[in-house]
Amino acid sequence: MSPEEFFMYLTIGLIVLVPVGARLYRRVTLAKTQSMLKEQFGQSTTPPDQSSSKG
Repeated sequence: MSPEEFFMYLTIGLIVLVPVGARLYRRVTLAKTQSMLKEQFGQSTTPPDQSSSKG
């Protein structure tokens, strides 16, 4: 494999792998964040009419 081929495949791989990796990371952290928020705010006992009357 020549250096030109190596860098061509490296560039193509990075162009494909970086966005895919970023989306996967975002999806994983979003799921963790949502579960953490549900765990924290699910236990609080605030009436829904107080939170919806803001505005």
